[in-house]
Amino acid sequence: MEYTVPQVDEMCSRIDHLAEQIAHPGFGFRDEQVTAEVVQFIQRVGESIAWAYGQHNKPGLGSLGEQFAQPFVDRRLREVLKSLLTERKPLRRELQNRIAAQVLQTIHILLQATPTESTLFCNLTAGWYLNGVVAAPLDFRENEDLLPLWMTVVKDIATMLDRDNMMLFFDERGEKPFPIFTEAIRFYHHPVSQVRTHVQATSLEIFLKLRDENVWAEPIFQLVLRDAKLFFTHVSCLLRDFWKMADDAVRSGQRRDVRSALYIQNDILMYVNDVFACEIPQLSEILQEKLLRFAVLPVLVRSVRPVALGGELQPARDTLAAPTAWYLLHDLLATLSNSPVLAALSFALLRSQVPEEVLQLAVAPPPRTPTQYYAIQASWGVETRPGPFVRGDTTTSDEALYSMPAVPLVAVLDSRDRSRLLVHNRLLEFVDEKLKSLCHGSEAEASATSMLGALRLLLRALRAAREALDGGVAERLGTTLCDLLAMHTRLQWATLDGVLSALTELAAAADAPLGRARLILGPRLRERVLFPLAADLQAGSKHPSGPLQDAWLFDFQEQWNGHQAAPTTDTAALQRQRDILEQGALADTASAPEGRARCVRVLLGAWRLAIVSSHQWEDRHDRMPGLDESEAEETGRFQPGVPVHIGKMNRVKCYVKRRGAEPEAVYLLPTQATFLLVRPDEQKPFWAVPVVAEPLRMLRLVPLPGEGGGGGPLEQLNAPPGANGHEPPRVLNLEVLAPRSPLLRTLAATGGGGASPQTPLRDSLANTMGGVPTAWGHSADPADGISMSMPAALPGTGAAGSPTNGSPLTLMFSDDRRRRLACKILAQARHAVCQRMTEGINTFLVDIQSDLV
Repeated sequence: MEYTVPQVDEMCSRIDHLAEQIAHPGFGFRDEQVTAEVVQFIQRVGESIAWAYGQHNKPGLGSLGEQFAQPFVDRRLREVLKSLLTERKPLRRELQNRIAAQVLQTIHILLQATPTESTLFCNLTAGWYLNGVVAAPLDFRENEDLLPLWMTVVKDIATMLDRDNMMLFFDERGEKPFPIFTEAIRFYHHPVSQVRTHVQATSLEIFLKLRDENVWAEPIFQLVLRDAKLFFTHVSCLLRDFWKMADDAVRSGQRRDVRSALYIQNDILMYVNDVFACEIPQLSEILQEKLLRFAVLPVLVRSVRPVALGGELQPARDTLAAPTAWYLLHDLLATLSNSPVLAALSFALLRSQVPEEVLQLAVAPPPRTPTQYYAIQASWGVETRPGPFVRGDTTTSDEALYSMPAVPLVAVLDSRDRSRLLVHNRLLEFVDEKLKSLCHGSEAEASATSMLGALRLLLRALRAAREALDGGVAERLGTTLCDLLAMHTRLQWATLDGVLSALTELAAAADAPLGRARLILGPRLRERVLFPLAADLQAGSKHPSGPLQDAWLFDFQEQWNGHQAAPTTDTAALQRQRDILEQGALADTASAPEGRARCVRVLLGAWRLAIVSSHQWEDRHDRMPGLDESEAEETGRFQPGVPVHIGKMNRVKCYVKRRGAEPEAVYLLPTQATFLLVRPDEQKPFWAVPVVAEPLRMLRLVPLPGEGGGGGPLEQLNAPPGANGHEPPRVLNLEVLAPRSPLLRTLAATGGGGASPQTPLRDSLANTMGGVPTAWGHSADPADGISMSMPAALPGTGAAGSPTNGSPLTLMFSDDRRRRLACKILAQARHAVCQRMTEGINTFLVDIQSDLV
């Protein structure tokens, strides 16, 4: 740094002198020059002091910061800066804003660089000096950088706030006792998102410092509660404004505006969730009340209910289209994970009886936006126009809108209050009717994902509140959801997936006491879903053989794995619904099961739900029907890359070619249920390292390119005359579905091929084992029926539309004898596996129809 302490002192003196010139009545003929000079000196002083305090770790310079700060303190420069910031000067507004911006920038730098135990920090925080800086009457309309700088200073102060120094920022007798909070929250509904982000960060810092229960009886906490009523009212009004903006953009087809409005409203919801996460009951009660009364019930719930639920038509101006409202309700429930709003909503929508006041909130128009909301915006120079939630209601004052009701909505919904008059819940009827409407066409199904997602989260919230779902409500909703599953051929898979998830949550919510869910949901689930689907599948699987059997087994395996996978997340469901809002109608997902596969998937989902709700789930239910212990045993024994003792097991030598590498010699070993390729373990005789270990049930043959379905997977290359044992290899093309072995995953990623080796590699495994590859015996007939009877390729699989991702694998054999022997091994073992699976699945379907599973 080029400055010294005397130079800093001189600059402080110069600033003081220039400030007097600015305040002199005759000033004005050289205002530009003086403004530029005072801005420059203020900047240099701040940077010099910050640099000096930054040298405290260097030998001999520990006190340099105090030395540089002493002129600032002695010259009372903090008062000079405050006067430049707060007092009216005979300057053009533009020049005043330039000086104010530099003062705020310098205070920000000093707060960041100054240690809390330093003389300068004490000087800046004494006498509620920073309160005066924050409360300064600044005009933010001319300089777009001034408001962000002011917000940065406010955030700096909020960050340094703690239990011990709180009295430095709260002047109980001042005109504005705690401006760090009260002034900052006025800007939450500013049109610039950066400002809103600063307000969120500042208020959260303050709320976190007020979590200590010992603070709750102090005046500062009471002041925050008082102003929080205004603040959270404005938050709720801003939230519903963005909901309306999103709805208008959806109606007009403005995709970019849809995305922007949905993103901003979610950001507000995340902030609201953070406030609830602070776990301050008094604040949570205010925020919950404002959200429910200003936004959630009169806007979202009122927009998704029938047009004439209360006997009057909805005014279109302050409501949303149903698909938008369902999406926003789902997003709100998914985002407010820490919120008591979820419990209140679940009580309002899922109880059979509710107080009349709750129904009125969902029928009557929302409270108007306070006039102060727009007056604050006007003070920023923002053009304000009457919004959709401004009505001609002049009887309700702003004070009444900001105040809390005599009885909070949570108390109104308290089921323990037997004195409160309850009425039939028409909102519950509406939820059931909307679910039934999903089968009537794509228009209703456009809201299905969010509707079902919202129902699932409401049921979960009810369970979290430890309230048992009314039996009549559970039976009604369960019947509707089971009826939707029975219509699986007419609904999109995303809808069916949502129905299964909602049914699962419904069973959990209704299962108090244990076993109640089975009694309520079991009969309808069996009658409408399990019995008919099992009968249809069994009828379609009778006597399958060849490609038909393979297709049936692969469908079942794929859907078994799918039903065991994690359910669709709220994030994925909301993304799909967001795409629908932006693009209109949306086709089902590419991976959605179709035809028989969909029938299997719905059956398995319903079967699992029935077992779980009856509390009879056992480990055996996780094992796929038709699998025996041999696969589990071999899976545990043969792990890719893990050496295993194989003794004198027979084997067939073959080659695997990887892209950009020489063919690798591997050995096919016979097993009961596993497709197993190994390489020799160079360290131990009679040991091998598995390279590929996959269930035989996941193996299939692929026709060669250009041969369609009739060429078969075996490539017979004619040896040239005089080859004398150096004939080209014979090729066997396979595909392993859902591979687990690293080699197959690598081949799938790199597109590995299978070129012919010109010279056979040394049989190193044969040197460590007794016997030769012909231990099973030779086939006398070149056209051995068994060795050539591998199943043909599945119709419609292996192409771009394949329902399962598979890894292609080409095995090369140096002669036709080895190839036919490998075919015989795989054919016999795989045939036995498929037969066991077919019998096991049929038994599984019969047991479902007999109500034995």
